[in-house]
Amino acid sequence: MVLLIWGRISFGVASVALANSKNNTTMGEFKQTIKIFGVLFGVLVFGVLLGVTLVNVGYVPVNPDRSVGVAAQEQRQIIAVQLTVDYGNGDTQMFLAQELRSGDSVLTLLEKSGVALEKRNFPGVGVFIEAINGVHNTGNYYWQFWVNGEYATVGASQYALQHGDQVLWKRTNELPRR
Repeated sequence: MVLLIWGRISFGVASVALANSKNNTTMGEFKQTIKIFGVLFGVLVFGVLLGVTLVNVGYVPVNPDRSVGVAAQEQRQIIAVQLTVDYGNGDTQMFLAQELRSGDSVLTLLEKSGVALEKRNFPGVGVFIEAINGVHNTGNYYWQFWVNGEYATVGASQYALQHGDQVLWKRTNELPRR
């Protein structure tokens, strides 16, 4: 009889212990889950606050044509540049005192002069002029440009102009002098 009572007591204690261990495990898992969600929520809040704080840092509006935004253009000075287009057949066209902003490119000068352009963009290299006013590159005659009498060593979209520059676009087979 004592053995039977002892068996019932030990079975009861074991059942209570097992139930408590399940509750403790469940409670421990619950606490761990709450901690994980707390950390994830904290990271999310930090990211949102950081994004809101840095949203306007270094922002310069860019127009679809990739030129610098209006605010930055207003700070640049107006410059006057001369453009000459030599078609390589004896015909030339001059554009005196073209108004630009300091830092505008040779390509911008050509576009603002009103000549009809055919061009092709090569990513990483720049823009290649294929024709000016319907006069195309042919054979080994290509459109090339000089600034202040010196052959340009960069593309037209990358050459920044200064006040008083004289730009010559010429369709020629000449090789630049080095």
